[in-house]
Amino acid sequence: MTYKVLVVDDEPIAVESVIYMLTKNFEEIDICGSARSGKDAIEKAYNLHPDIIIMDINMPGINGLEAMKQIRTGSPHVLFIIMSAFDYFDYAVEALNLGVVEYLLKPVKEANLSDTVLKALERIRIREANIQKNLEQQERMEMIIPVLETGFMNSLCLYTGSTMELKNYCQLFGYTEGSGYVMAMEFGQKKSHKIENKIGAGVYGEKMYGEYKKIIQSRLKAIVGPIMLNRIIVYVFEEKKTQDYEQKSHSVEEAGRILERAVRIYPDIFIGIGRYYDNIEEAKKSYQEALFALGVLTGDKEGKEAQILHVDDILERIEYTQSDYEEQLEEIYLHAAEQEENEAAAVFHEVFDRMTRDNTMTFEEIKNSMIGLVTGFSARWKNAAGNYYDVLKDIIGTVDRDGLYSIVNNFLERTVKKIQEGRKIKVNTIIEKANKYMEQNFAREISLEEVAREVNLSPYYFSRFYKEETGINFSDRLTEIRMETAKELLKKDEYTIKDVCYMTGYTEPNYFSKIFKKVAGITPTEYKKLFGS
Repeated sequence: MTYKVLVVDDEPIAVESVIYMLTKNFEEIDICGSARSGKDAIEKAYNLHPDIIIMDINMPGINGLEAMKQIRTGSPHVLFIIMSAFDYFDYAVEALNLGVVEYLLKPVKEANLSDTVLKALERIRIREANIQKNLEQQERMEMIIPVLETGFMNSLCLYTGSTMELKNYCQLFGYTEGSGYVMAMEFGQKKSHKIENKIGAGVYGEKMYGEYKKIIQSRLKAIVGPIMLNRIIVYVFEEKKTQDYEQKSHSVEEAGRILERAVRIYPDIFIGIGRYYDNIEEAKKSYQEALFALGVLTGDKEGKEAQILHVDDILERIEYTQSDYEEQLEEIYLHAAEQEENEAAAVFHEVFDRMTRDNTMTFEEIKNSMIGLVTGFSARWKNAAGNYYDVLKDIIGTVDRDGLYSIVNNFLERTVKKIQEGRKIKVNTIIEKANKYMEQNFAREISLEEVAREVNLSPYYFSRFYKEETGINFSDRLTEIRMETAKELLKKDEYTIKDVCYMTGYTEPNYFSKIFKKVAGITPTEYKKLFGS
């Protein structure tokens, strides 16, 4: 890479001398031009964009210091090296304030100039490296942020009891308190007291998702969740207003401004708004309230023309109580791999049955819970869940509870089976790999940590995992392998007991004999007499 240098001096011989020394000592430098005055230097700096300017201070007209000030306003990163025949203290101080690399006295010595240019080049390289590093970090953040936003929404909409996780996400996004409310947007044509063409609206919404996100975030400090079929969930971070009414009015006004722009993309948009809460721990309530308001709105209970509804504007008084339904549904997909084959189905049947007998739950609310269950599986067990969008479409399209149960139960059975089959394969692979490693390395001292590293598990987890899956401790299995080998070796005349001790990974023959007797019931000497060839 080359770096451009502009040389400024009213004496031609001084310019030629500096150019000669630079050309002689630096291959990476390109002399992009020279100037004879401060005015000329300002114009050429503007046109040539040099990285370094080597400038004399004492020039007629605009002097070097004044030229530097003007150049600095348009080129903040250019580096200056000052030359002067006079050792003026005031000049030197002002030059340093302008961020010069060095103040050189004329006649400039080649060694001094070379050292100073090297120092300037090093500064440029460090700056370039920092710029590159910042760009890479920014690029990584742009890749990470959508993942974090999805994780936040999963925690908000799908998982109960995950307030610490929500707090951690808020910290990552720079919102200490996490106070705010949920806004739920739905796309589709409202006919016959319900939303129709949800799939078509969802497909179009997917294409225009980026535009909707820009519109929302241009008005609000918010995390915009991914589009799920024909819905977008938004969490709005907001400070406490003086009155609840003011808070509600403000949220409805903002929704109205968003709607004004969004309807230009797709006209049939409905927005339900939940209550504001002071901390993120209660955000789940706001989410449920926003969905309820959206359900009332799209169910046409508040008039055909309404497209925005705050939960507090619903005429019926609504009270929300903490339910264990979602907690039990969450347990199904979080622990699907560890459950017995029919356990997940049994828990689902029990929860679904209680939901359908619960007079406080509407059919739409039960469907929302089932959507949460299916989406939860997709978030936790992506490969096993497969193309779960078809299942979501079936759930949204179903009109009776038996059909809903059948759709979700079939999905559950199919997915849990895949999860458990995959887990068995993985477990067997890990056990086989651990056993093989012990069988190949038992002749030397090997540790639990070493085998755990081989199978890519933490030592603590591997120890528990191995015992649970095989019914035997790692150390006992290693001893078994060693003792089985010791028995075969003791049958051969060419090996002494001491040889066998060392060949099976032990360093003390007495300790080896003690372990052997504990396992075989007799000493190595007795075993050799009985079975030796």
